[in-house]
Amino acid sequence: MVRYTFTLHIKDIEDEYRYSVTLDSSQEDNPALFFTLSEREKLRASFQEQSLCKINSYNLDKIIKTWIQDIEEGYRDSAITLDLPLIIASDISQLQELGNQEIPNLVCPDLSGIEPTSGMLPPLNFH
Repeated sequence: MVRYTFTLHIKDIEDEYRYSVTLDSSQEDNPALFFTLSEREKLRASFQEQSLCKINSYNLDKIIKTWIQDIEEGYRDSAITLDLPLIIASDISQLQELGNQEIPNLVCPDLSGIEPTSGMLPPLNFH
């Protein structure tokens, strides 16, 4: 049983995120069979939880293809750098917030203390 580790780097972010699996000799010989739908979803969920970035199917396929190719070539450590959006930014289009629809109460200003301090008031007749 051999341990394989994949490291995800996200563009413009210094952190790196890792995911490891242990493969037996038959899985090493044919790693594509190891990455079933459930394994792919575990990988996606782990990287999304660690990085807080959205990993769509296209990017997940890139990660899996890179890892499979590296395993077939005998590398135990693999890495890729992707430009991924934050989960919160990718879900913002689905936001359905209506906001506060209550009309606020009008505030009537106190005009009793307002009076001219200098000069003259304009004339009130305009003819």
